[in-house]
Amino acid sequence: MDSITTQTVAENGDRRQLAHRWAWVGGGVFLAIAVFNLSIWFPVSQALGSDDRNGGFDLHAYRSLLVHPRDITLDLVAVDAAATVDLTRGLFQAAEALKDREFGKVTLARGSKAVFVISGADFKQLGESVAAGENPVYLLRTLPEKLMLPDGRRAFGSWSGGWLGVLSGQMEDLNVFGPAWVNGEPPTPPTGH
Repeated sequence: MDSITTQTVAENGDRRQLAHRWAWVGGGVFLAIAVFNLSIWFPVSQALGSDDRNGGFDLHAYRSLLVHPRDITLDLVAVDAAATVDLTRGLFQAAEALKDREFGKVTLARGSKAVFVISGADFKQLGESVAAGENPVYLLRTLPEKLMLPDGRRAFGSWSGGWLGVLSGQMEDLNVFGPAWVNGEPPTPPTGH
């Protein structure tokens, strides 16, 4: 062989070796991301799967952007027949499954589109409250005031006044929350209550 052919063969061998190394690196990165997300997906999937009432929707849990170290996303990927109470029960079960973890924020998404955000501290408190057997009606009616819109504004206000007016307002907000999450359209932020 002449020197040009020998050089070309050597260059092709180097390229193949480099491509092989990058394939291993890419595979390792993919595996690390998968394991990282399974640590969130598995406990939530197991909690939701153990309750037959959750058959009307499909909620996936994963690290935000698949790699965020502190933020997670609860993504409502499919809804067949689920009322607001079903969706909140799924949210509560996910929070309970992850109650021992610290998160920066939890995004409630619909088909990968952010609809609501809840702080990691509020999500943890919610999970601990569910695990402790706190009154679910109280947890339901106070959930909306903990929610933010993806741009950081409050999704719902907080209510004050007589108990009947407060309860009525909280339940109205809860009834806006469910359809907004299902439709993937955040509600118009409050101007004040």
